[in-house]
Amino acid sequence: MNVLEGIRVVDLSTAYSAPIATMQLADFGADVIKVENTGKGDGSRTWNPMVDGEGIGVLYSNRNKRSVALNLKSEEGKKALFDLVKTADVVVENFRPGVCKKLGIDYEAMKAVKPDIIMASLSGYGQTGPYAKKGAYSNLAEAQSGLMYITGWPDGLPTGSGVAFGDSVAGMFLVQGIMFALFHHQRTGEGQYIDVAMVDGLVALLQHAIVQYSLLGEEPERIGNRDLSEYPYDTFAAKDGYCQLGNATTADWAPFAEAIGRPDLGADPRYATAEDRWKHVDELHDIIQAWAAQHTRSEIEEIFSQYGQLYAPILKVSEVMEDPQIQHREMVVDLEYRGHRFKDKGIPVKMSRTPGSIRRMPPTQGQHTDEVLKSIGYTDAQLEQLRASGAIL
Repeated sequence: MNVLEGIRVVDLSTAYSAPIATMQLADFGADVIKVENTGKGDGSRTWNPMVDGEGIGVLYSNRNKRSVALNLKSEEGKKALFDLVKTADVVVENFRPGVCKKLGIDYEAMKAVKPDIIMASLSGYGQTGPYAKKGAYSNLAEAQSGLMYITGWPDGLPTGSGVAFGDSVAGMFLVQGIMFALFHHQRTGEGQYIDVAMVDGLVALLQHAIVQYSLLGEEPERIGNRDLSEYPYDTFAAKDGYCQLGNATTADWAPFAEAIGRPDLGADPRYATAEDRWKHVDELHDIIQAWAAQHTRSEIEEIFSQYGQLYAPILKVSEVMEDPQIQHREMVVDLEYRGHRFKDKGIPVKMSRTPGSIRRMPPTQGQHTDEVLKSIGYTDAQLEQLRASGAIL
């Protein structure tokens, strides 16, 4: 049994941030009903790159869901939504703040039809504050949060992540909030409203940066792939690609130096502490880089294993998909959509009694409209009338 079996989620969200959250709920058994508009559907269906005229964006955040297409600007479509909400535990949306109220589907409207409903909203800046009405995407959130400023190389531009990190982090915090609210509902029978912002989620990940500035008065700057707390912890180029090397404590410095054939460095008082090594960071980097350039990644891994030192290859996505550890953990899975077989990320949370599972492929727009509405009492005649009026697809 999946842990969220019996929980129904009405998912009004689009694009990536909130859909990734509802997909995680679906992975663990929630019945997630994806409500798309009757026009082009979820915006991610139009994103490049495309296959057969449809964007692949919809594929990586909508498995395990059922899709219902409703025209929420029509009274009939809105009534169908509220009929669904009466059967639901959670409603999720990520419209720009104010849109739900304008459409008449905000938290107050949801509570009127289901008093104990949990409603979760995800937006760029949150539902309140001076920036609430501003739109945001992942890199904009990374910029506003300060994360982008401290990411990248000292002599380069502030750098965004290689994935939609702001969306993903916000989605994970949204799942967290929904799970907290479901636990509260289980104990008290009360619903509540959840407000998650992309920028808030990234500020929450700033780790040392806020404390460093507030206590020491030092503006955190870009340091590439290094770490202020220890060195060597850095990226190096081997004969056949890049790798990340690291030692976690000062006690690791001597065996690290032995591993690269320079035991004299481990005994040199100039490099005795992490602070000392950071004073000579460029010098040490060049020494280690000269050694790494003479070895392949597999050779470095074998040497570092002998000396108990930390190593990881910097893998391309194609290499990740073939990596034995990733495959063992089932973190690359096979899916299918409209005749196309493809690979997607697996389920990262492994649970011994109630594991997640992939039960449905990503849905086409409105694929389950009739199935879902019939399950809550709509007749064939009613569906025919709603379709003729444009209220459903």
